[in-house]
Amino acid sequence: MKKPKKIILLILAVFFITSGCNDQNEPADLTRVTIPQDSELFQLIEAVLQRGDDPVENTVCIDFVYPFTLFLYDAAFHPQGTVRVHSDDEFSQLLGTLNPDLSISISYPIQTALPDGTIFSVNNDQQLKLALDSCSREDIIAHCNGLFSNQTCVWKMPYPQNSNSEFAESVFKANDDGTITFRHRGSDYLGTWVFLFLNNSLYLNINLEGTSTVAQEWNHNYLINSLYGSTMQISYNNTPRNFKKVCSNNIIYELGQVGPNGGIVAYDKGEYSNGWRYIEVATSDLIIEEWGCNNAEIEGAQYENIGTGYQNTIAIAQFHNNLNSFYLNPSVCSISSNGTVTAVTALMQTVNTNDWFIPSIGELEKIHENLTPLNLGNFENTNYWSSSEFSSTEAKCFNFSVGESNTALKNDANIKTRLIRYF
Repeated sequence: MKKPKKIILLILAVFFITSGCNDQNEPADLTRVTIPQDSELFQLIEAVLQRGDDPVENTVCIDFVYPFTLFLYDAAFHPQGTVRVHSDDEFSQLLGTLNPDLSISISYPIQTALPDGTIFSVNNDQQLKLALDSCSREDIIAHCNGLFSNQTCVWKMPYPQNSNSEFAESVFKANDDGTITFRHRGSDYLGTWVFLFLNNSLYLNINLEGTSTVAQEWNHNYLINSLYGSTMQISYNNTPRNFKKVCSNNIIYELGQVGPNGGIVAYDKGEYSNGWRYIEVATSDLIIEEWGCNNAEIEGAQYENIGTGYQNTIAIAQFHNNLNSFYLNPSVCSISSNGTVTAVTALMQTVNTNDWFIPSIGELEKIHENLTPLNLGNFENTNYWSSSEFSSTEAKCFNFSVGESNTALKNDANIKTRLIRYF
């Protein structure tokens, strides 16, 4: 990310109409000021012509009204001719290929149209820079507003988020009216959002209602590190949080149909919300491993409903990752554990995508209900792990032989795992 001063200068919404637009009537007494290539103004002009997707660094809303004339000068400021510029591409090419010994000039005054329609004249480089600064913040914010809020899209926090992945797979739904819904572990937290500048840096302010732990965790001003079309990184106290924009693709799937990543469509909740509508189940089992530590309750892994499997799986993986050398020395948990964790293996799978996980018990029940009549899924007549914890020593399973849920010791090494994903 550029320094704050650069951010302000790179995104502009000034419409430049030079007095030299009419070749026949160009005034003879215009002041021409040279702009050396190593000057900030030269670099500014070059920068604003570079198109891109990141509103903080590259996206540009400046529009020069073409054509106009540039004067060229050598190092001794002797005139070397003129160049008539007809487009952004021509201007950018000129700036990129200009001999280092040459400078350009722009004829003043320049008439400038502000976003509110006000017209005034810019008479020198300093006024030009002030004019650019005065409108850039509004346009940055307007552009970010358009990227952040979308009726058919949400912002998900992918796994791994960072060393603390508590909120991985949580979802922000930003609305055009400035309200926001944060979906975390099956609960919705309502609030507001707004972009603003603090000390010349762009921030996203998030304010969730109430005094819950989640609200206290999120209610801050977040520095915008980057905001592209489908990715965003914000930070608070130098701790980054990454987001990915996920949008509805409007494709309708039937149960039993092949999903977008080669699995089987096993559930349709009827509408797109929280970043997904369907559940896709893998066509084969994962390797057999333990559910995990046989001597501890895991906060955040007790959820059973449809839509909670991913967060359960992440909570399980995070707990074991934070244990001291559990995978090499499982006795830190229990002498009966072998150091394998099926949730960790699940999150490492990259079959066409990297968002596979262990279903909750409610999701397993629904998969059995929907796929068994279709004779699909290749499930064996045995127990399959869910990501729903039952106690400090047991987790919930689903028996595909009898179609019932039950429990098993977390260190049982004979239970299978089948992965699913949302889309």
